[in-house]
Amino acid sequence: MSDTLSRAKKLFELGGHLGHRKSRLHPKARSFVYDIIDGTSVIDLEQTIAQLDNALKVVADAAKNGQSTLVVATKKSVAQSVQTLAKEAGAHFITTKWLPGLLTNYDTIAKNTKKLVELKRQKEVGEWAKFVKHEQVSLEKQVRKLEKLYGGVVNMHRLPDLLVVVDIKREKNAVTEAHKNKIPVVAIVDTNCNPNDVQFPIILNDDAPAAVMSVFEELIESYKKNIKKEAQKDVEKQPEASQKPKEVEVAKPKQSHSPAVAKEIEEEKVEEVDTTSKKPAKKVVKVAKQPKKKSSTKGK
Repeated sequence: MSDTLSRAKKLFELGGHLGHRKSRLHPKARSFVYDIIDGTSVIDLEQTIAQLDNALKVVADAAKNGQSTLVVATKKSVAQSVQTLAKEAGAHFITTKWLPGLLTNYDTIAKNTKKLVELKRQKEVGEWAKFVKHEQVSLEKQVRKLEKLYGGVVNMHRLPDLLVVVDIKREKNAVTEAHKNKIPVVAIVDTNCNPNDVQFPIILNDDAPAAVMSVFEELIESYKKNIKKEAQKDVEKQPEASQKPKEVEVAKPKQSHSPAVAKEIEEEKVEEVDTTSKKPAKKVVKVAKQPKKKSSTKGK
């Protein structure tokens, strides 16, 4: 059995061949359907494998060229598994909720990622200790919320070069924003969607979690094998906020003179005033709180 047939058989066993009912079949997806049996479309998995091989090459090339990849999979049945694999490969990911404007208004989104980094830094260096308990609890909640939304893109310092999407109907906003920014999209597409909406479609039953994960594992493995080591280090490295050493924050100003020396200097200043002042010296001495001395000049 050839490699293509064995891989197609694996997807068939995982339910990847089952498309939507004929009434929901998109006209543009009809050419990728092998047959319609009992009103249900059956996907031609040999074409799916060919599409997957093309997508694997695209992902590998992106990794080799040091380009960043953003994985988008908010479908609950696969979100957690996708997130785990994306983390291991050093890819950026969105697995909870697509953030409106992530690609079209990235500068605003980046402010929230920087805020998350700064809050985590403050916690690590102990700056939260100055807050009372309920304030620390509030900060902790804020960090958890930001981590949930932005944790997967906290190290994404610019727009991604490639999107890998699971279910383009669910992630239509992500696909739309990618088109506006001319970012190519590799996507798992079911028969109820137009495969022409993305540059590199992979026709598959996106309601079969095992089949989806089988395809995604191949995609992420291709990325992981070809990613440049330098690029992976950049992704894994947390952006460092400016940190001030604790010694600087708590350091007290140095005392330039001891009390005794300071007193002696003050007396010297008083004597200097005595020699230059037109007023009687005793009045100057009185201001300096020193014992009165007999003045050689005439009094009043």
